[in-house]
Amino acid sequence: MSRLSIASVVFVFIALGVAASPASAQPLYETRAVWLATILGDGNWPVNGQSPAEQQTALEALIERAAQVGINTLYFQVIARGDALYPSTRLPWTPLPLGAGRDPGYDPLQVAIDAAHRAGMELHAWINVFRVGDSTTRTAFAGVQNPMHVVYAQPGWVQQVGSELWLDPSVAEARAWMLGNVMELVEGYDLDAVHFDFARYPQGGLPDDASNFQFDPRGFADIDDWRRNNVTLFVESAFEAVSAAKPWVKLGAAPLGNYQPADAWPGLWAYFDVYQESRLWAERGWMDYLAPQIYFSTGTAPDAGQTTPTPDFTVLVDEWVRESGGRPIIAGMAPYKAAEGRFPASDLVTQIVNTRAYDGAGHAAFRYDHLMQYESLYREQYPKPALPARSAHRFEAAAPSTPQGFRIVSIQNGAANLAWNPSDGAAADPLRAYALFRRIGAPPDPTAGRDLLAVVDRDVTTFTDVVPSDNEVYYQIAATSRLGMVSMPSQAVSTSMPTAVETANEGPRWALIESIYPNPSRQTAEVRYAVGSVGRVNVAVVDLLGRVRYRYSDAAHQAGSHQLTLDTSRYAPGVYFFVLEAGDRSVTRAFAVVR
Repeated sequence: MSRLSIASVVFVFIALGVAASPASAQPLYETRAVWLATILGDGNWPVNGQSPAEQQTALEALIERAAQVGINTLYFQVIARGDALYPSTRLPWTPLPLGAGRDPGYDPLQVAIDAAHRAGMELHAWINVFRVGDSTTRTAFAGVQNPMHVVYAQPGWVQQVGSELWLDPSVAEARAWMLGNVMELVEGYDLDAVHFDFARYPQGGLPDDASNFQFDPRGFADIDDWRRNNVTLFVESAFEAVSAAKPWVKLGAAPLGNYQPADAWPGLWAYFDVYQESRLWAERGWMDYLAPQIYFSTGTAPDAGQTTPTPDFTVLVDEWVRESGGRPIIAGMAPYKAAEGRFPASDLVTQIVNTRAYDGAGHAAFRYDHLMQYESLYREQYPKPALPARSAHRFEAAAPSTPQGFRIVSIQNGAANLAWNPSDGAAADPLRAYALFRRIGAPPDPTAGRDLLAVVDRDVTTFTDVVPSDNEVYYQIAATSRLGMVSMPSQAVSTSMPTAVETANEGPRWALIESIYPNPSRQTAEVRYAVGSVGRVNVAVVDLLGRVRYRYSDAAHQAGSHQLTLDTSRYAPGVYFFVLEAGDRSVTRAFAVVR
């Protein structure tokens, strides 16, 4: 690897800035999420008077429709106001399907999980943590027994702020009760993640905070720090409990989009106004992703009908990516505001483009109804499938085995019938799905989003593809883990040669940097990378000035996954780039060194 080629990579990152991630590129990894707000009747579901079977069918249909738009992650609201959208021994049934405390005769959460996984999507169980009621709660759950609503079962844990009911985060027993609800879900269901909303205080805190602080300050001199720590104690305990029970289940949160005050605009600030230190959660490793609610337009022009400037979506995306300890940032977007006429729908496209440009890990739309209002817009931005953002920061993350026996069973009536043998996942990071790749005229690149054809549920080992061309069509398949690790791909097969296709060895056809952990690094960093075939491989670490800090070259590097340990204690604090060159492929990933 020449100094010129390395410096060129760094120049692209520095000089071109956001252009380093072309907006037109379709990434292989990109979370494309939607919040399905069941408490708001999203998707016109459930409809009163429908039978259990009709409600199930309607729920399956709206999830399938989201998948067709390109959504690969569903934030499904299952605990909205201290109640449950599943058969719980701890929480009463939500009023939604049949009425407060009444069993609807089926399990909506299980239906949603099954439908999402069939569609190749992840399902994240959405929990409103500390907000446990509104103006209707006391009346709706009066008289409901076995179990009672928390406002009746433990009234001392709940405080009222306006029309809202809040679980007091300073009460250790209340936090433990909510953690029990989380673990009931994790232990009882095949979840991909748990997703926290309202993991915060109401603005300004709770009415009894001052007396509670004086009674048990826990060493804090400032009540605001005490409040923030109350919420953080719950988040830390949740991550530890979830990871111990099922290390492949991720933990995410949707914090407020404004974190700390900026002079450019007014706003409700997460850190100071609602005592939510979510960036600390990410830095400490207690969050696998954050989906901040950046419900603003690009630029600071006032919303329609308003006079005060709004926060700038792009500025906030950049800030969240830089300030969240290397954890994936899923930019929360507000198509509902476009629907209300507060900014033009075209700005949603700009937000998607800019999130990619600033290295965001994906987008999340609030909410389902408004996503569908702009269905064609989202379809245009998601023309190819994508895999959800990886949790490469997790030490449990492990790639599954390569699918064996990949073959074209038959070609009939313009359709190629594909099959393969099941892969095996690791105990701490099981198999999630299969990623199927396709290209016309040449073997696909299994590191490129443009060649991803479909994501297939782990329980399925066949696929039928309508052959898109009279030309030779090539296919490859790889297995993916629950934390997003991808196996070595199978050999390619083609419609003219249904068995494995060997390609001339002119150096590896593809290369992939799987993970750099930990990132940021203090002493050492483990780099996992993979190459597709035997050939010359060059790796290097370069700093922001293009100076080579580490170099390794192998003229006949073996195919497969490899691990390299970097001694980062020798590097000054700052940003560095790990550069991997294999054949005609060059890939780069940034990492940080801190002290």
